[in-house]
Amino acid sequence: MRKSISVVLVILGLGSLWAEKPRRYVEAGFTLGAGFGNNYLQYGDFFNDEHIIRINLNAMGLYDFNFVSDMAAQTFFTVRGERFSIGVFAGLEGMFYGNISKQLFQLLSHGNTSRYSKAEFAFGGSLFADTGVNLETQLGKLRLRISPAVFLPLVYIPKPKKMALTVKTAEDTMSITGSVALDIYSPVMLGSGTGDEGNFSIDTAGLSKVLDSGALGFDLTLGIEYPLASILDAGILVSHIPVALSRLTYQATMKADFGFNDQGLETSLLDLLKEGKVDDILHIEDPEFAFSRGVFYVSRPLRFDLYGRIKFMGNFLVLRPHGGISLFTPYGDIPCFNAGIEGQIHIWRLLQLSLGSGYEELLWKHRFGLMLNLRILQVDLGVSTQSQEFTRSFALSGLGLSLGVHIGF
Repeated sequence: MRKSISVVLVILGLGSLWAEKPRRYVEAGFTLGAGFGNNYLQYGDFFNDEHIIRINLNAMGLYDFNFVSDMAAQTFFTVRGERFSIGVFAGLEGMFYGNISKQLFQLLSHGNTSRYSKAEFAFGGSLFADTGVNLETQLGKLRLRISPAVFLPLVYIPKPKKMALTVKTAEDTMSITGSVALDIYSPVMLGSGTGDEGNFSIDTAGLSKVLDSGALGFDLTLGIEYPLASILDAGILVSHIPVALSRLTYQATMKADFGFNDQGLETSLLDLLKEGKVDDILHIEDPEFAFSRGVFYVSRPLRFDLYGRIKFMGNFLVLRPHGGISLFTPYGDIPCFNAGIEGQIHIWRLLQLSLGSGYEELLWKHRFGLMLNLRILQVDLGVSTQSQEFTRSFALSGLGLSLGVHIGF
């Protein structure tokens, strides 16, 4: 046991000496990340001894049901000098969300006691591709970063205007009517025809026309950092400052209506549901697609982030509080206020452990990260739990994973 510990200590010692060499002058790599979260269902509701999905409709009637998923991928190449660095990058970033109002779950759990109920739905999201240049320089004590980038919205789904379900009951009858209308925007043609004749498809041949269509947007990311004291650095990062908006000219509108009326049924609703005869009680029209040309302007989410870096015992322990706001997100006109704090432990340049908690774009996130730097190779790993509700964010109602690899010399 003692020999094993000694070997590990020797390896760590040699590794730290190697890692303490000057930073990589040339570096290439990639980062990947994906996650999801909701505010009701958790791990135990899906994986349990009963092998059933547990849904507590009484609890779900307390507030709206929300779901979100996101992903990001980026590859980069960077060259560094003593006081200046330049790099190029390209990647993808997407986010999709859904919302169902609590009235639907109140109806399922308590019945339609008011004889009239209305539940609303909302879905939205975006998928962006981008490429750009990252420049960093040291001007005295001031560190400056600027990243111009060209971006392309591959898919953009704004918050819909019409998605609702209405329930009406009388003494011996019940009727349900609902409608869905969703707009999808893209830089390429999404289909042809209208109404029942509409066929959804993606015209990949139209990708060659993207450069001439005005679909490429342009934005800037700016960052400034300054040491206010020997133990305190402060900075601001403004991401995706719009310079030229993306102009999307292809639109697909999906519409669907559904309804139910139990008048004239000889069998009870419950018996029909048990027998699986849903078609006898619920009428769902085939979705209709309409494809058109127009103009829809899109920018990436504009994010402001103020942060500090408080250092203890040299650089061994670092606290990083931050706060800011996000605008122009797929959520619509809702501004997202963000705040959090992260603690980092640095063991030379060899190893970094981090633990953070915060509220970011309507999600509570709690993240643990590990960075191993062998100078030629650096690996970053991260895992997080997340949810729209604070208490649920500790109950595995959502999960996020990230991986980063840096290679250089």
